[in-house]
Amino acid sequence: MNRGCLGLGLLLSSALLACSAFAQPPPDFDAYYGVEKAGLTMGRATLRFRQPVPGYYDYRLRTTAVGVARLMVSSEVIERSRGKIVDTGFQPTTYHYERRGDDKARRAELRFDWQALEVLNDVAAYPWRMDITPDTIDRVISPLQLMHDLANRDPGQARLTYRIADGGRLKTYLLTIEGEQTIETPAGRFRALHIRRRDTDSDRETHLWCAPELDYLAVQVEQWEDGGLNFRLALTGVEGMDITTAEAK
Repeated sequence: MNRGCLGLGLLLSSALLACSAFAQPPPDFDAYYGVEKAGLTMGRATLRFRQPVPGYYDYRLRTTAVGVARLMVSSEVIERSRGKIVDTGFQPTTYHYERRGDDKARRAELRFDWQALEVLNDVAAYPWRMDITPDTIDRVISPLQLMHDLANRDPGQARLTYRIADGGRLKTYLLTIEGEQTIETPAGRFRALHIRRRDTDSDRETHLWCAPELDYLAVQVEQWEDGGLNFRLALTGVEGMDITTAEAK
C-alpha cells in the first residue's frame, strides 16, 4: 500500500475558515474505515478524537495494511495532531508522523509558532523552519476541520479554500460542494454532502461524502487520478456518535 493510501489526512486537506461562531465540537469519537483497491480490502484506518481538557483537542489517525496487502507491505502509519479549539476551528500546536514495520520507517514532527507564523519541521533530526499563514493546519487534522467548516458554512456557500503544511511546503486545495447523495457503506446508508477536492498542482481529484447526521464525518472517500479510481475508504463503524440517526441499511 502506498503512502497516499495510508494517509487519510492527505485526502481531506483543509484550513481554518472565518466563521461568525464556532459550533460545538463533536463528542469524543472513534471512526473506523476499510481501505479498498480494485475490489480488495487493503487496509484499515481509525480516526480518534478526544478533548483532554476543555478548549484543547487530541486527534489521531492510525492506518495498517491487512489481507493480501500485508503480504507486500507490513507497515503501520500513525499521525497525531494536538492543539487548541478556537473560534475558526482547530489550531494545531504539534503534529507527529511515524511509519514503522518496513524499510521505509521514519518519524517527523511539526511544531507551530503562531506568534512568528512559522512551523518548525523536524525530519530525521534535521530541523528547519517554514513560513505559514494564519489559516494553516497540519494534514491529519483536516477531516475534523472539514466537519467544522461544513457545519458553519454560509447558506449557498459552495466553495472552500484550504491550506496545509505538508512535505515541507504550504499546499493549497480547492473544495467544491457538489450536492447531496445517498451513500451505502458497511456501517449503513447515509444522506451525505458530496465534496470534490481538486489539487492545484496535479490532475488528482478526491471525492468525499460527509454525513450531516454524524456531524459531517466523512463516510466515504475516493481518490481518482488519470481517469481511474486509485482507492476508496468506506466507514465500517463509529463509536461515540449516534449512528442510529442515519437511515438504516
